[in-house]
Amino acid sequence: MSAPQVSTEPSLFDHSSREPARKPTAPSPTAPSTDERAASPAAATEVAEPGAASSHSDVAELETAEDTHAIPAAEVALSPEAIAQNERKRLAEQLDALKRKEFELRRALAAADHPEVADAIRAIEARAFAVSRAEGKVAQGFSKTEARRREVIEKKLAVQRAKRAELDGQIGELETELSGLGADRLAAFESERLEALEQLMIVMATHDAGLRAAKLDLTGLVPDIERWLPELEAIAKKASSGGSTPF
Repeated sequence: MSAPQVSTEPSLFDHSSREPARKPTAPSPTAPSTDERAASPAAATEVAEPGAASSHSDVAELETAEDTHAIPAAEVALSPEAIAQNERKRLAEQLDALKRKEFELRRALAAADHPEVADAIRAIEARAFAVSRAEGKVAQGFSKTEARRREVIEKKLAVQRAKRAELDGQIGELETELSGLGADRLAAFESERLEALEQLMIVMATHDAGLRAAKLDLTGLVPDIERWLPELEAIAKKASSGGSTPF
C-alpha cells in the first residue's frame, strides 16, 4: 500500500499554507520635484493674497486716517507766520554767532600782533564773559518754582488787601460815627459856657467899681475866675472893640 500523497493545494483550514492578507499601504512620499517646489510658493501666494490685500488695505486706511489727523497740525506748524518767525529767529542766531566769531577773531589777531598784551586781552575777555553770563542769568528772571510761588503769594496778598480795604472802610465809617456822636450836644454845651462867661464878664464889669473901693480881689473870692481871666479879657476886648478891660 502506497503512502498517501500530501496535497500541496491550500486548504481552507490550513492557515500555515496561506499568507496573511496585507493591508493596502499609501504610497511612500517622494521628494517634490523642482516644478512642484516652484508651484508651491505660487499657490501659497495665491492663497495668502486675500489676507495680504486686506492687511494692506487696513494699513492704507490707518495711514490715511493718520494723515487726515496730521494735516491740521502740519498746517498750524507750517503756517506762513510761524515759518517767518522761525526763519527770523534762525537768522538772528546765526548773526549773533557770526558777531561773536568776528570779535573772537579780532581778539586773536590783536593778541598775535601784540603778544605783550595777550594776557591782558584774555583777562579782560574772561571778566567780560563773567559779566555777560551774570546778565544772562538776570535776564532769565524767576525760575518756574519761584514764579509759581510768587503767583500763589500774589493771590493771597490780593485777598488780604481786599480784606484790608474792607476793614479800612468799616474803620472810616466807625470813626465818622464816633466823631459825630454827641458833637451837637457838646457844641450846645460850649455855646452855653461862652454865654455864661459873657454874663460873668458883664456882672464883673458892673460891680468892678464897688469891688475896687472895697479892695476885694475876685480871684480870692471865686477861685475859678483866675482860670477864666484870659477868656474873660478876650470877651471884654471883643465887646468894647479894643477898649481897656474893666479888670
